[in-house]
Amino acid sequence: MADLRQATDRLQAALERLERAVEGDRSEEAAGLRAALDSAQRENAQLQKVARTVADRLDSTIARLKNGL
Repeated sequence: MADLRQATDRLQAALERLERAVEGDRSEEAAGLRAALDSAQRENAQLQKVARTVADRLDSTIARLKNGL
């Protein structure tokens, strides 16, 4: 799970850098980048939710296995 957390942190940092880069730019290219950034942020949020669900399920399964042993 540590690898997933590191990847998520790197993605978030990259998104923040991109957001700062296009913050003041009003060109069409910047508008496209802002749209891509918004999309990436939504996808990131969805992936974080999935990762939490998977982690919770794994924890639950591990606990059941430990109780069974």
